[in-house]
Amino acid sequence: MKKSTAQLKPAVISIVAMLNKHQEGKLYFGVKEDGTVVGQEIGIDTLRTISQAISAYIEPKVYPVIRQVTYFIY
Repeated sequence: MKKSTAQLKPAVISIVAMLNKHQEGKLYFGVKEDGTVVGQEIGIDTLRTISQAISAYIEPKVYPVIRQVTYFIY
């Protein structure tokens, strides 16, 4: 879990660690390390940036499913 997409480099490192150990995994942005949902406004450019970072820094290539999750806090 990463608090924001500003933590993209550590996120890519986390993805590599998950892939090395489990061959799959899930990573959520907008969530603190303790699991608290803090949320984050993102757009198509942010989703593209995440995808490009994964493509640029991970070998062999992986093809992640990247989706935006809407979570409502009441």
